[in-house]
Amino acid sequence: RPSSSLPEHLHFCLQEQKHAVLAALRNIQSISEKDEKTPNTDTKRDLESLLNATVQRGEGNSCLVIGPRGSGKTKIVEDVIASLPGRPIIVRLSGYVQRTDRLALREIARQVAKQTEQAFGAELEDDVEEEQNPFDDATAPGPPPLPPSHLPTLISSLPTLGRPTVLVLDAFDLFAEHGRQALLYCLLDTAQSCRAGTDTKGIAIVGVTARVDTLNMLEKRVKSRFSGRMLRTSGPGSNARWQRIARIAFLAPPLHQVDGAKEWKQLWTGAIERFLADKKVEERLSEVFELVRDVRLLCLVLTGLIAALSPKNPYPTAAGLLAGAADQCALPPFPFLNALPYPALCLLIAAMHERTAGNDAVTFEMLHDAFQIQVRTSTAAPVQNRYGGSIGMAFERLVDARIFVPATSTSGGSARQFVRHRCMVEYEHVKRAVEASVRTDLKRWLKMAS
Repeated sequence: RPSSSLPEHLHFCLQEQKHAVLAALRNIQSISEKDEKTPNTDTKRDLESLLNATVQRGEGNSCLVIGPRGSGKTKIVEDVIASLPGRPIIVRLSGYVQRTDRLALREIARQVAKQTEQAFGAELEDDVEEEQNPFDDATAPGPPPLPPSHLPTLISSLPTLGRPTVLVLDAFDLFAEHGRQALLYCLLDTAQSCRAGTDTKGIAIVGVTARVDTLNMLEKRVKSRFSGRMLRTSGPGSNARWQRIARIAFLAPPLHQVDGAKEWKQLWTGAIERFLADKKVEERLSEVFELVRDVRLLCLVLTGLIAALSPKNPYPTAAGLLAGAADQCALPPFPFLNALPYPALCLLIAAMHERTAGNDAVTFEMLHDAFQIQVRTSTAAPVQNRYGGSIGMAFERLVDARIFVPATSTSGGSARQFVRHRCMVEYEHVKRAVEASVRTDLKRWLKMAS
């Protein structure tokens, strides 16, 4: 078993190993398909064939790359684009950014002009004053905004450029929500009318989406111009595959061979095998896999673990993995509960008692009565009990912090002590806050509500 502290002559080996593992984690999508054939392998091959037909033979093509988040859709598309021969024009659009057809058209013109180094879509400069606010709600009631009148002309001119064009539409389903789907209609109509062997260059439309019902969102006239090609991707299909990805990343070979590399390799390999065989490690990796089968989350969890390695602690441990997984968890909704004063904790405990009794909505009057009874029956030092005193101020502060929210709309004539509120804090959160305090009477009172 290696010692906890690393010999000085192996310090550089540790740094090289950290760089290698972190580089592997940054490219974890490729690692997930390194040692076995997956559905993504077929998807990549089919997409390569489709885009090569566009680039080499001038065909017009369209397809959808569909798969859950983190399954490698964008990675596959970018890898295929990087391997295309020649210098095709690549236009990347996002449904999250180009929320209207006019914004998408401007972005197409900007990217094409930059890559061809010639004016393209100069007529769009006349529409500056007519441009919609990109922050306007696209789903607002009323008729959808009309697309620019030159939309069909500009899109149809793409195949006439000196090079083939590939348009990648990320979040394709959001483009389907645009009014009249004019942009999609023009793009797909242009791709359908583009034929190999003519004077025009090819054009390919690649949609990327996580929604499996995207095709049903298309209008009939738009769907009729879509080729119908849908390429599927998927993430790791089993927990064993998930842990194999982690092993491959951990055992990534360093880029540079240095003195002591053989000795370091033996130490590191043995430490990784013991680490992955640890029951706590297996359980936590399984929990992450069951939560979301996104290898990017695995990358985030392992990155913190590897970055924290040092000559004093050169090998990954189960405690480090637990800490890395905890860093990726969502923060509790009310992290300041432990710092609440005595009256506020009493109000929360009273709310837990009312919830146990079946009252999900409570008033300040109900909580105040429960508080008074608790003060009388306990040995706690009395606090001011009037509505304007500390208990009333504590309730107002809890309302301001959104711990208590109104259950119904309030009218101007309702006394504040009779307005019904819902407590947004769960019993476990209140329990942790009470346990952090030093008042045993509060712990006993809360226990009665369980």
